[in-house]
Amino acid sequence: MSTQALAVEPPCCPISAAGGKSKHKLINQSSSRLAYKVKSSNNSNYGVNHIFGFVEVGGTVDFEITRKAGKPKADKLVIMFNEAPADATDASKFFEANAPKTELTGEFILKLSAAE
Repeated sequence: MSTQALAVEPPCCPISAAGGKSKHKLINQSSSRLAYKVKSSNNSNYGVNHIFGFVEVGGTVDFEITRKAGKPKADKLVIMFNEAPADATDASKFFEANAPKTELTGEFILKLSAAE
């Protein structure tokens, strides 16, 4: 597993170029609550069921990646994360241009490998 504050299991995503779904888990490995944001390099073919959210200390969040049929290429999801106080209710605020960075600010790259 990753040594970062946030890990993703499984850490890769093989989905057929014909389309399909893949289930993953975000794991908070830090001692702080984390906000997350998921960005895709290819929004035409890939979607996720949670773009923003929170992962509690020691907690996990299930998310699903869906791929529409299309030509395979090297795509990725970037899962950004930032420390969030317990009373925060809007995870998107932690990823605005002026949002403060903390020691726990980071990102995880999830490679999307569509096979023919």
